Amino acid sequence: MAILNDGTIMTISKDRVKPSPLPDSWKLKEIFSTGVVLGGYLALMTVLFFWIMKDTDFFSDKFGVRSLRDSKYEMMAALYLQVSIVSQALIFVTRSRSWSFVERPGLLLVSAFVVAQLIATLIAVYANWGFAHIKGCGWGWAGVIWLFSLVTYLPLDVLKFAIRYILSGKAWDNFLENKTAFTTKKDYGKEEREAQWATAQRTLHGLQPAQTNTIFSDKSSYRELSEIAEQAKRRAEMARLRELNTLKGHVESVVKLKGLDIDTIQQHYTL
Repeated sequence: MAILNDGTIMTISKDRVKPSPLPDSWKLKEIFSTGVVLGGYLALMTVLFFWIMKDTDFFSDKFGVRSLRDSKYEMMAALYLQVSIVSQALIFVTRSRSWSFVERPGLLLVSAFVVAQLIATLIAVYANWGFAHIKGCGWGWAGVIWLFSLVTYLPLDVLKFAIRYILSGKAWDNFLENKTAFTTKKDYGKEEREAQWATAQRTLHGLQPAQTNTIFSDKSSYRELSEIAEQAKRRAEMARLRELNTLKGHVESVVKLKGLDIDTIQQHYTL
């Protein structure tokens, strides 16, 4: 298993990846958290598979395969194949920022995965190695194991997104500020959510520098931002009325339009 895993991992250096639109850095907290959670989940699924195979007749009843509970070596072969599949399939989850089936991996990586798992499947089906305590479990069990691995693979992307969202620090803020039933925001904060989405999309595609997102602190409430915008709107309205209704404002407006410097004009005017 170690040889097959190493061969597949080496092909990551030639993988087809999508570059980040912004300068990137090591996200050690995200790496460690993702490793602990996904590793714990896969270990739990392996324990669940072993329990179902050894202590229940679920696979025999649903798929018509013979029970392996009385053959320890065959159970070891089945367990080997299950661990081999899910441990290497995890590469496709961790290599992508989006859904693992959306970002196409490199041909070399896919080929290495297929070859490695084909060899692992043949070992689990046909091998009879006393020194390794495994005995072939047959193609029926191989199909069941592949199906079980596919089903347990699907939640990995969801767990990845959940970890990233929790570590972003926005989960608790959204819980406190975006409570729909009790919010005082207009349209339940719809405009604010649309603005946040638009800003995130522009930043993601490199259309807006990342530092512009921090002009307003995350701690500023939506009500404070609304008050600032309202004050700015009132000041602009007062300036417009002053420009329209006073001689001084009209003169300053004309000077600005013509590109003149009012300080250099040796002419006095009165209201």
